[in-house]
Amino acid sequence: MARQQTAEVDTSFDRYARMVRNALDTPVALVTLIEESRQVFVGAAGLDEPVASTRETPLSHSFCQYVVSDESPLIVRDLREDDRLKDNPAIVDFGVVAYAGFPIKDQHGTVIGSLCALDTSPHEWTDQDLELLEDMASACSTELSERALRLDAAERAWHAHGLTDRSRVLLALSEGLSTTATLEDVATAMEEIAVDILGCLKGGIWLRHDPLKQRHAADLPLTEQESAGGLTFITNPDAEWTAAATFGALAIDDGNPAGAALVHDAPIFYRSRADQNADYPHLVNPGQLGEARAFLPLGVRGHVYGVLVLVWPDEREMSEEDRVTIAALTAYTAQAVERALLYQDRLDALVILQSSLLPRLPEQDDLDMAARYRPAATRDQVGGDWYDAVLMHGGATSLMIGDVVGHDMDAAAVMGQLRTMLRTIAWAGDNSPARNVERLDQAMRDLDVDGMASLVKARIQPGAAPDLWVLSWTNAGHPPPLLITADGSTELLDADLEADLMIGIAPDIRRTDHRTVIEAGSTLLLYTDGLVERRGEDLTAGLDRLRRVAGQHHGLPPSKFLDALLGELVGARPTDDVAVLAVLFKTQTSD
Repeated sequence: MARQQTAEVDTSFDRYARMVRNALDTPVALVTLIEESRQVFVGAAGLDEPVASTRETPLSHSFCQYVVSDESPLIVRDLREDDRLKDNPAIVDFGVVAYAGFPIKDQHGTVIGSLCALDTSPHEWTDQDLELLEDMASACSTELSERALRLDAAERAWHAHGLTDRSRVLLALSEGLSTTATLEDVATAMEEIAVDILGCLKGGIWLRHDPLKQRHAADLPLTEQESAGGLTFITNPDAEWTAAATFGALAIDDGNPAGAALVHDAPIFYRSRADQNADYPHLVNPGQLGEARAFLPLGVRGHVYGVLVLVWPDEREMSEEDRVTIAALTAYTAQAVERALLYQDRLDALVILQSSLLPRLPEQDDLDMAARYRPAATRDQVGGDWYDAVLMHGGATSLMIGDVVGHDMDAAAVMGQLRTMLRTIAWAGDNSPARNVERLDQAMRDLDVDGMASLVKARIQPGAAPDLWVLSWTNAGHPPPLLITADGSTELLDADLEADLMIGIAPDIRRTDHRTVIEAGSTLLLYTDGLVERRGEDLTAGLDRLRRVAGQHHGLPPSKFLDALLGELVGARPTDDVAVLAVLFKTQTSD
């Protein structure tokens, strides 16, 4: 049974009833809300007196109550033939014979009533009838929800420090947390709001381990939800909180206030630091700050992800107005945490998928190859970088590296298609790199692959002597390959040449092959722009930096060479996806 509703007759809901009555050609249509002991018709068309004036009947005369209890539509051609409904007194008292009703939901998704059509004779409800009724019920639900949300906002505003202050608080919460993407973003924005709006000294978030897994265990008792796990402090990179770092890992139990708030799923407030220390003397430490504190579970629709902790500089009793504002901050923060977790989970899956598309490099005696892929640290810049190497039938080696335009799932999907297509084209037709890329561009058009990408396609063949190799390549709008010779000198192979257009722009253009001879002991480096490009910096500076660092590490094997290169040029937190492929040319061995 739905909770007690504040139900009033409203002309807009009468319009819904009239539209249903006219469209379905029935004597009566109702917008009904179910309460503890009665059903109330907030919208009605076709009712007879006295019900037309009272707008209600006891539940004994209600068919809509079954829509609410079942949380599903009730469609009956003849109520007198239904074992559950045939004894309902409305059949005799009001002459109701046929019924079709769809659920109406409130702002929480709870079914609270129905939009229904009634007939005084058996009625064959058509699919068109039911589709219209369902759509109208959905519209009713939306209007009821919007009204309830407005009412809720008005009630909360009345309890705050006046309408102006309350609006300022809600606006700050909405603006501050609605655009956050990562957990660090949420922690930073939340603390700024807590300090500016609530007068807090500090604010922090402790997140439970594997929070998304708890979504699937939310209906179990906490002791069965891996309660042996714990809570971890989400660091705000813009603020230092020594005590939070000291207690950065907390158990989910009654041994600490944050864990207790989560165990009991209820806020815990302390007037002062002394009050908290009296309950938790084992947690007293010299780094404690402030006085009053609050520990609030961060939950969204039954899923509790962690705990919000707030600390004020002075002692204070939390007024009802304080608690309302704190509850609003908690709710906004919980929603922002959920968004960040789901976004991170989606990006994690995407990175795994993207990484799984990257190939295993062929093993060759005369060529030593290594490759690396690093996703962007911000995790909102997952893109379409890839590399590949294919050993051809005639003994040549085909190399490729590319970067799809864009940083989203579509870019990653196009990357997978292009890598597979180019690998197949190269293997099936051992042609020049330029011809391979021309065929790829044409295949994109003919197979309707929508995207643009830069790439370098290269081909390595043995040269005229055992210590010589022949490299041919074509460049489609990509950063130039880098050659590092045995003595550490470096050369950007086509830096002085105009690169061809990226693929996906003009599929019928002719592409250019370049050719050079490489001595054994040299290393060829193919890379994507994340290795050299920096915001606000000319590309030339990035290329010069690459040449300098590559020359310093030229003596390392390819695997260690790439690790050293990435460590110096992009570090642990690359700002963009990076793919690199290195080939060390050895002296050819005879069979």
